[in-house]
Amino acid sequence: TATSALDNHSQAGFERRRLVRIELLQRLRRRPVLADEHPLTLDLAIAETALTDLIDLEQFGFGRFSYRDHRPYAIDPYSGIWIEGPNQLAFRQSINTAVDASAYLVRLHGLSEALHDTRRRLVADRAAGIYLPLELARETQDRLRNIVSEDPTALSRLVSTFEALMRDVPDLEPGEGEMMLQLVRNEVDLVLRPAYLDLIETLSETSDDFADQVGIWALPDGTAVFGHILDAATGTSVNSETLHTRFAERTVRQKQMLEDLLVVAAATEGEDPPMPPEALAERIDWFVVANTDPATEIEAATDINAPDMLSDLAPKLVWERLAVHSSFPSQARAWQRYVDLFSATPYLAWIPGSDLPEHRQVLEFIAIQDAIKWYLWETSAIAATPLDYVAHVQTTLIQQALATADTGLHLERWSLEEATNYLVEMTGLAPETSQDLVLSVIARPGFHAATAVAHGRVNTLAERARAVLGERYVELDFQRALLRPGPRPLPILERDIETWYADQLAN
Repeated sequence: TATSALDNHSQAGFERRRLVRIELLQRLRRRPVLADEHPLTLDLAIAETALTDLIDLEQFGFGRFSYRDHRPYAIDPYSGIWIEGPNQLAFRQSINTAVDASAYLVRLHGLSEALHDTRRRLVADRAAGIYLPLELARETQDRLRNIVSEDPTALSRLVSTFEALMRDVPDLEPGEGEMMLQLVRNEVDLVLRPAYLDLIETLSETSDDFADQVGIWALPDGTAVFGHILDAATGTSVNSETLHTRFAERTVRQKQMLEDLLVVAAATEGEDPPMPPEALAERIDWFVVANTDPATEIEAATDINAPDMLSDLAPKLVWERLAVHSSFPSQARAWQRYVDLFSATPYLAWIPGSDLPEHRQVLEFIAIQDAIKWYLWETSAIAATPLDYVAHVQTTLIQQALATADTGLHLERWSLEEATNYLVEMTGLAPETSQDLVLSVIARPGFHAATAVAHGRVNTLAERARAVLGERYVELDFQRALLRPGPRPLPILERDIETWYADQLAN
């Protein structure tokens, strides 16, 4: 895994992977015909869909595309080898033998080479007319500068991690451990840090060419890329022409639902309730004050995870930021319930890929996984207080608004300011948080839109199953049918659900 990640950012690696996938697809299409009930029939159909969609996306020849992630730029503020490499070495590299310690050194050097590959891809993209949006470039530069600072939680973590892991290695010769530790220090200070500085310098040199437009539509064939990202993320053909209107309408309805909840009963029976403010953010604050016992101090929203510079620079989920910058403290508790959903409920303790064969663990339809989590979140509304329930509804509103911002930025040509103002108005989040979220949408076009498409399909399947089964419908069983076969394209997911409720009727 580490070697693959370090090789994932060169143009040569991109072309090699593309050729391998084309070869695999050709082999798949020559496969023998298997019976429908054969255990490999479904797996091979999923693999063929995933390969076809990814190869179609890769034909544009730029960006970083995998079964899990589709990012059109060689670098962005939230992902890339410049974050993932140090994180992987610091947190996922085990050192139990002298061979492991040597491998750490080799991969540490490979990280420096991967940074140079990223720098070369930036230059190649510039020559091809593919420019990083200006706002993303500025944010990336700031975060790169933080990493090369002397902060002990940044690059120095690589040295301290190696030193800690190496203490219990039994087969190191006397003095060998100290020698290797010094080699790691030299690699970080004399090779890796300069590689980061070279990357910062390349970004600065190309700053005059950064695109003022923030949407992917400004790239060559950008609108087509967005469409292919939707297809690859969902495993089906998605018509993007009407998406923005649909998402915007859903966001308005969800906002109205939240506003309807923000009603406080009069303190004295017969009195009219006080008029709430018009702005959603102010109305939420007003609701919090009105529903809080003066004797009880509300907990401030805090980080769910222990602070760490590398982790903070690369949030894997936008919700981690909402927990910190939420408009009202209860949002942090709502987010914590969202994170704990699978582990807290035994029948949902499903980790994607954990019980699947190895060939299926490679294929991740991350937008569909997040859509299923979103559906489970909506159907698990356990509200201990009015604040909890409002936070629950607002979280769904934020997810829907991000999908609208996604199509607004990348299809409707919204600016950064327009998208930020939209999130502020529709969700009640602070302007700073809203802009941060918009930047993450700019860097990852199509993801939130694909998640919303899949979420809508899951809701439709649930409604259809309820209509067909009537009193026989059991929500628990429906969720099991969603989860058990693992991540798969929407058409296959739909077929599985139809088979499930047909079996329910037959029994």
